[in-house]
Amino acid sequence: MINLLINKSDLAEMNETSFGGKPVKNKGEDFHWPTCACCNLPMQFLAKISVEEELHQIFMCQNDPGMCDDSDADGGGNAVIVIKPFELEFVQVPSEGKTLRDTAHSAQVVSVDGDDYEAARREWAEKNGVSPREVLGQISGDPAWIQGDETPNCTACNEPMEFVAQLEQGPNWETEMNFGGGGVAYSFVCRCNGSASFLWQC
Repeated sequence: MINLLINKSDLAEMNETSFGGKPVKNKGEDFHWPTCACCNLPMQFLAKISVEEELHQIFMCQNDPGMCDDSDADGGGNAVIVIKPFELEFVQVPSEGKTLRDTAHSAQVVSVDGDDYEAARREWAEKNGVSPREVLGQISGDPAWIQGDETPNCTACNEPMEFVAQLEQGPNWETEMNFGGGGVAYSFVCRCNGSASFLWQC
């Protein structure tokens, strides 16, 4: 079974999967906007992914595209913040850095039979008469690697992390996420301590 993320133009609730917009936090909890280890400026918020009663909020540096190490899970140019949502509010956006995307849309999960993500993506698009770009990725399952398996190991237990989601660049080339042009991103978590990682390949 492949759980495809299908593009929706309407805005999502705070606790739902969405792309662009603003990140969220629980009221009364602190939130530290992640900063790029390369340029020391706040990263750009890409998306939040709802999975197993958690929100995985993904950030990547876009202050000087191509200069900061934003593709590597350990490069310091991207971050994932995981929260368990209960009473959400939008966070305050930093005054410096390229922090928000020029888009905001949601996604719905559609489960299809099969064990090949790329085939499922193409078949769903053909069946519904739309561009494959309307498939924004997948939740859970197995990652469809472009360049080979780069599953990160947890820095605490040193075990391979659990795959959370695979993300395409987006439905519109003018507002798509920057994964090197035609790239794909992968998000992971470790259940030993809740730490999360993110990387992309092209």
